[in-house]
Amino acid sequence: MRILICSSEAPLPPTTGFRLVVEALVRELGRRHEIHILALQMPDQEEAPYPDAELRLLPPRRAGLLTDARDVLVALSKGWPLRPDGEAALFRPALRKALEEVDPDVVHVTGGRLASVAGDLSGRATVLGALDAWHLNVEAQAEVAPWSRRYVLREEARRVRRFQASEFGAFGRVVVVSEHDAAALRALNPALHVEVIPNGVDSAYFAREPTAERDPASIVFSGVMSYPPNVITADFLARRIFPLVRRRRPDARLFIVGREPDPAVQALAELEGVEVTGEVADMRPWLFRASAYVCPMRAGTGIKNKLLEAMASEAPCVATPLALGGLQVTPGIELLVGSDEQTLADHVLAVLEDDDLAARLGRRACEYARANHDWAAVARAHERVYEAVLAERADGRPTTDSGGSRRLVEGAEAEVT
Repeated sequence: MRILICSSEAPLPPTTGFRLVVEALVRELGRRHEIHILALQMPDQEEAPYPDAELRLLPPRRAGLLTDARDVLVALSKGWPLRPDGEAALFRPALRKALEEVDPDVVHVTGGRLASVAGDLSGRATVLGALDAWHLNVEAQAEVAPWSRRYVLREEARRVRRFQASEFGAFGRVVVVSEHDAAALRALNPALHVEVIPNGVDSAYFAREPTAERDPASIVFSGVMSYPPNVITADFLARRIFPLVRRRRPDARLFIVGREPDPAVQALAELEGVEVTGEVADMRPWLFRASAYVCPMRAGTGIKNKLLEAMASEAPCVATPLALGGLQVTPGIELLVGSDEQTLADHVLAVLEDDDLAARLGRRACEYARANHDWAAVARAHERVYEAVLAERADGRPTTDSGGSRRLVEGAEAEVT
């Protein structure tokens, strides 16, 4: 197949969860298909050779008074969120040229903010990689935001819901990473054809080195620390959970690892026992060293790539239920789960103080990640989605029932070598 991937961020460093998903999917699909990418180059990205596919970069959208004013006018007139229409407008000239030159069999648009380009894809087999239900993310942020911002965020969530219900239906399939996200989108528009394909992890890359030793007092949380859900989570972990741990383990140290720490995250370094590292060259040593990886998410949607990476590295993990979106895990088997700070602190102390428990959780977590989230299986699940939309375009016969969603990655493990 010739596949054209339109991405709201180029799959170039520095890595984020979104860019990681696009890069991994391109790499795996490129083993069997001809891949072309049309993507926005973000301000923090530099153009670089890209061996896995033809990469056409678009300059990032320029902010300014005129641009902002236009965004506001469009949002008010359509009842949409502020940015998507402007981002789609950036794509259209280059997209039309790419369609003419490449003539792709399938167009895969990712993420959901680019859904408005569907108007330029009429008559083609299309897939929207929404990844998650965007409005759930905004709603979760509103729940924990200061009261002064809650109204603004709730209004934004309302506009996002309207945008998704209107624009997502133009695609042959909408792909998300969890059943929870699929149900939320179908509640907005029952006519959507939604498929569930969980994210993957490079389990070989994150495989624990045999000589790696754990620091018995090291607790780790990671991510892009300018991302609002990570900022909220880091604050909750450092100010609410970690002090409870230190009451019994005063030697415990919390490492908040990740690039672009927000000022609120940087301020956490003033707390006793907390270190904010900023960007690191390689996440693996931090995961190998950790005696507890804690992911107490209070906002956000979709699968947490950082949690999958920690699991693949055999780090004993502690998480909230919200962090488990898209994972088919059993609390107490692959990791420990809690909802309040005392329970989470107790779980952290348990893995710090019980080496057998920590080793068992780490081993089972790694086994789960390898068996269920291999990127090759994820790519083959996407291939089945592409084949379905191509079949429908050929003869008009629906290959899945409207009004439902399926989880496609099961059964693909047998194809992975």
